[in-house]
Amino acid sequence: MTTATKKRTSAFSEKAKKELAPGQEISENGIIYRKRTDGCGTWRYDFTQSGTRHKGVIGSDRDGVTLSQAREFISEIRAKAITNRISGRTGRSTQSSRLFKEVAQEYLDWSESHHQDHRHNASRMNNHLLPRFADRRLGDITTAMIETMRTELRRTEVSPQTIQRIVSLLSCTFDFAQKSDPNLDNPTTRLSRVKHQKKEVVPFTREETEALLSTGAIQYTTVTRGPNKGSKTENKAKTAEFRVMVGLSLFAGLRASEALGLTWENVDLDRGVIRIDQVAKEGVIRKSTKTYKPRVVPITGSLKPLLEDLRQYHIQTQRQNGLLLSRNGVDPYNQIQVMFGRVKEQAGITSEKGHHALRHTFATRASEKNIDLKTIQRWLGHASISTTMIYVHSTEEHLEVAARLLD
Repeated sequence: MTTATKKRTSAFSEKAKKELAPGQEISENGIIYRKRTDGCGTWRYDFTQSGTRHKGVIGSDRDGVTLSQAREFISEIRAKAITNRISGRTGRSTQSSRLFKEVAQEYLDWSESHHQDHRHNASRMNNHLLPRFADRRLGDITTAMIETMRTELRRTEVSPQTIQRIVSLLSCTFDFAQKSDPNLDNPTTRLSRVKHQKKEVVPFTREETEALLSTGAIQYTTVTRGPNKGSKTENKAKTAEFRVMVGLSLFAGLRASEALGLTWENVDLDRGVIRIDQVAKEGVIRKSTKTYKPRVVPITGSLKPLLEDLRQYHIQTQRQNGLLLSRNGVDPYNQIQVMFGRVKEQAGITSEKGHHALRHTFATRASEKNIDLKTIQRWLGHASISTTMIYVHSTEEHLEVAARLLD
């Protein structure tokens, strides 16, 4: 004989959530669903464990948070509370009374030897975080304060990407302090999620890249005195160098820092490969790549003659073992964006596309040649294929071809 079991009905049924008026909420077993004025709902938690109240925000259903995820989240919070009680942690932090400026300096000191973008970290810390939080104790910095900072930064027209990096730096500072004190609270973890329109990097057209390599890359030597003062003659060695600067990213997908750190010892023209194992940042060679993983990329048919041309000039000046992009073969350039800006201007390109758009152009053209994403990912040196997908664009020409295939 089979006994029918009545299925348990959740308090958070779709019908129950739809019937909620803005500001009303449903709660069950410490989970709360509160209706917002925009019609969406926010999942929260509020429960007491061993005499301690735990309260916070899980996320919004607009961001894809489901009931099962909310239950999993609160289970983790409960488990952590029990573990802390068993281990004797009282929840009191030894770092919360420290001034933010002290911890910030310690983090920047650590960052200098661990992060390639340390200069940007220091700039964001000095310009945005220290003026606001320097003399506050870590434990006094609240989520609301950080929300206010984000709002004020948006009003001063700081880009959403920069705001996100500033908040990320603040979060990393708290994470750094948590290494010596797991009980320290990180207020950035409860920030509301802010969506913004991402600015898409547009790849260069074929006409634009041809102009960059021809008229744009030509470099001149100007006579500064004498009867021919002001006249210009082409500096063919410099022209070859600037064409390689464009070609390494356009035909091999190298980052600007990777191109600047490239030496002739890394370039094997006979085997047709380039080994990338170091970068140049701010005029200084760093003996590692951005992802700390060296890689080897092929030298394409379009890139090889550019490299061969430059190598002949460097052999003549005994720079065959030095850097490819450098005044003397030893010191790397640190203003590649300024240099590329001059090339672009000379080529008659007025768009805001920067040097990094060359990597996007490489990835887009590779995709149009039906090279699979996994191969493009390895070529570009991305840790995640989702990053590679951002670099692959559909050009108007490619869309037209696709449309004809559908007809």
